[in-house]
Amino acid sequence: MNLLDRYIHEVGRHLPRKNRSDIQAELRSSFVDTLEDRFGQDASEEQTSELLKEFGQPRDVAASYHPQSQYLIGPTLYPIFRMVIWIVIAAVLGAQILAWGIGIFVDGDAFSVWEMLASLVASVPASLGWVVITFMILQYFDAKPDLENEPWDPTMLPEINPGQDTKRGELIVSLVFSTLILALITLFPQWVGFITFPGGNFYPNPVILDYLTLIQVSLLATILMDIYLLWKRSWTFLTRVIKLGLDAFGVVILAFLIQGHNAWLAANGSSSFMDWISTIESNNWEMVGMHAFRLAFVVAFIVTVIEILATIYRMVRSNMASDVSAKDFVLKVE
Repeated sequence: MNLLDRYIHEVGRHLPRKNRSDIQAELRSSFVDTLEDRFGQDASEEQTSELLKEFGQPRDVAASYHPQSQYLIGPTLYPIFRMVIWIVIAAVLGAQILAWGIGIFVDGDAFSVWEMLASLVASVPASLGWVVITFMILQYFDAKPDLENEPWDPTMLPEINPGQDTKRGELIVSLVFSTLILALITLFPQWVGFITFPGGNFYPNPVILDYLTLIQVSLLATILMDIYLLWKRSWTFLTRVIKLGLDAFGVVILAFLIQGHNAWLAANGSSSFMDWISTIESNNWEMVGMHAFRLAFVVAFIVTVIEILATIYRMVRSNMASDVSAKDFVLKVE
């Protein structure tokens, strides 16, 4: 039943976690009953494969358990689309509230409900529109008639490899964080900086503003990658390569930001660690904030490099495992 196990596992990757086990058990029971009724208890691998072809592709079988009322965004994408929509709404609202809070706290801006509503009316629909367009593109490239009509072979199902499955929780956290930061720096670039306590003085970060476009591109690419991985639910060699490219792009941006902060601090006579200590003692909070930003970017740089090395290691290990499996198969055949 190895072929059936692979089939059930593949169907499960396209099912919501809440009902996945029940649906898989129901599907397995239905298939086994049909197989035994037609071929008996000693059905061959070829007979199992023929019956799986009749059941259909795993993605289509999983989609049959979803509501069929979506049009621009199909049932396989709709659960992820709904989750991303709520994440984007929460991120935009969070960015708006944070920006309003900073404005009121720092500049003493008057609280205006109408201005808040007008800002939300302008930002929320625009953000949701980009999400819809993104999912429409994903739906378009996934629904290729020439590929959907090709004969489907169950023997081509991927082997069960838990190491290739994506971690949904991590992807959601990354998606929420990236969306919140992108909304904040796009809608309110004037508030990119830090506030001092006590006193409530706001200091903009000129270095981040210099590289704002690159940061926005990197965050947007990360969001699209997270959405794609949430949709596909597993890693492939290509997606790992793309992830490496995005991480490498992030490392370049972080290097620019670190160098930019070094130059800014040097120009203001406070580049070393001892200078940072002296700025704290003298209550020069602008310098303290810029030193803190530089330290944060250095830590992010190190963490990202470690992630790149870990991704390369996983790719090499996966390829070595595939080579070993292929050699074992050849030896068995011989």
